[in-house]
Amino acid sequence: MALAAKPRYRELADELRQEILRGAYTADAFPTESELCKRYAVSRFTVREALRALQSEGLISRRRGSGTTIQPPSARGGALHQPLSNVGEILQYARNTRAVFEPLGEGPLPRTIAEQLGLVAGGRWTRFRGLRTGVDTSEPLAWTEAYVHESLSHIATKINPTEDTIFRQIETLAKIRFVKVTQDIQAIAAPADVAKALGIAKRAPTLRILRCYHDASDRILEISASHHPGDRFAYSMHIDVEG
Repeated sequence: MALAAKPRYRELADELRQEILRGAYTADAFPTESELCKRYAVSRFTVREALRALQSEGLISRRRGSGTTIQPPSARGGALHQPLSNVGEILQYARNTRAVFEPLGEGPLPRTIAEQLGLVAGGRWTRFRGLRTGVDTSEPLAWTEAYVHESLSHIATKINPTEDTIFRQIETLAKIRFVKVTQDIQAIAAPADVAKALGIAKRAPTLRILRCYHDASDRILEISASHHPGDRFAYSMHIDVEG
């Protein structure tokens, strides 16, 4: 099943977001619409839709007659505003951050995760865990635990989660393709172990993203549970209105 091509304005928004987050522009020196049209060889409509998406994420501010300015982190609540609405954006998030994970060997799928997903707890899943930080900071953005299905135990020892996303390595090593990714997003109080890893108070607010990767037979072959500190991460989503 072929994936639909990403609209050009979404591609442009992705490129501009990367530049903004790495500090390529000063607060008052963002390119004009005309400059962006020329630089990226796109229409004014494409530029405006891309800027509208970035504005909805809290990255920029636009005022008629004043142009576009970069919003400082303080205006965004100090949080990383990250779209994670499709596989491309998940990969971009991985590229824009840095992960330090460790393998934990085989172990059971936790009951709390299994019950929420309607799966059977236990089994012998290959487990990984670790911190994800920004590229230029050591402050944690997420504490992630990942589980690879026992049917892939023959390739799990070859996975190096510090080199690429686990699901992309599974596709390469097992010669399979994930066709669906589901996400369950919930605000929860940080458990003690998560709070310690993130350097926050026990039961401080976190945003947990429980993500499942499905193959063509709808088998869940990887599960990840990421806890994001409530004041350091904001989930962004762009929804096109149809009809």
